[in-house]
Amino acid sequence: MWKKLHHQTRSQVRASFDELENWILETFGERRFEHDESEEEIALEVAKRRRGMRFFTAGRPRDRKRFASILFPIFHGDPNEALYEEAFQDVLRVAGVSVKPQSRHKLSFRGGILYFTADSQGNLYAVVASDDFPMASVYEFLDEMLEVYESIDVASALDQAEESLWAEKQFVEDAFGVRELALTSWKKRVRPGDGSSFYFEEDTPDFSEFQTRL
Repeated sequence: MWKKLHHQTRSQVRASFDELENWILETFGERRFEHDESEEEIALEVAKRRRGMRFFTAGRPRDRKRFASILFPIFHGDPNEALYEEAFQDVLRVAGVSVKPQSRHKLSFRGGILYFTADSQGNLYAVVASDDFPMASVYEFLDEMLEVYESIDVASALDQAEESLWAEKQFVEDAFGVRELALTSWKKRVRPGDGSSFYFEEDTPDFSEFQTRL
């Protein structure tokens, strides 16, 4: 009788420990990690499906220094921003010096579509957009930005910039103070439904008022 009771007690204690161990794993361990990883993957996929022109960047191939890195307003907090920057850095490294002024290039990657071109000084300019966004609108935007930068002696400014400035995020994001001009150009090309991860039907209400408020 005592042995039977002792065996039952040990079984109950073992079961309790097993339950506790499972709870710890779910809360702090492998299962929680897998759950978080799954949520992160979903967030990245949702961000990838968001429509519109998301990101503008610019840099110099010779030393791969970037002097613009701008997420457009409705895409602030985009978890794929690092992918956008990585794709542009790859282009700077691999193809940068061979891109001809005002030529047009398109690269598909995990985060979307990277469109890029160059100015007469050899600097590269790029936009990341969703695959449904009109290429013509992207290059209209890039052409306007090229006009802005062509009026700046980018090479001299970058050469004379103190090395410590490249560690400052604000400088890398907008070294020449063109953010407002970039946003003005971007606003002209925002479509109804941009920023969403789904498609609007053809009878979507007029969003022109929303566009003017951005």
